[in-house]
Amino acid sequence: MRIAFVVVPALVALVLLWMIVGAVREISAVRALQRSGQESRGTVVASHVSHSTTGTGDDRRVSSTLVETVEFPTLDGRRIRAVPTYSDIGMLDRSGQDVRVLYDPERPERFIAPSGARMGTGSAGVRVVVAIVFLVLVGGFVVFSQSLLNSSPF
Repeated sequence: MRIAFVVVPALVALVLLWMIVGAVREISAVRALQRSGQESRGTVVASHVSHSTTGTGDDRRVSSTLVETVEFPTLDGRRIRAVPTYSDIGMLDRSGQDVRVLYDPERPERFIAPSGARMGTGSAGVRVVVAIVFLVLVGGFVVFSQSLLNSSPF
């Protein structure tokens, strides 16, 4: 029984650490593309709303994200038509608009098409902060539960 008070929080901590790793990778990939990505001009050729649901019954939540397809030429003349690797457009429909594209010259299908001068990574930063807060809470739970279990006569 005592081991459950360590194993379950450890599994939760692993999920939180995975969340942090994913968010940090996203932030570093976006910054790398902004720093050393090849710049091009592209056109948003299509966009659609993607819906995802979580939960069931009364706890069911539906979230919507606008997904755009961008076509742009690379420096060597190839035409790439793909969905940006990371996006910060929210629900802004830019269909038919000319957009700035920053792509990886070695893998041009990895690109961003920021809505402003720089791509925002605020949502990834929020994920890191939230995960750290929950890690601290999980750690506090483990310490508190172990001290209770150690002082318990059972």
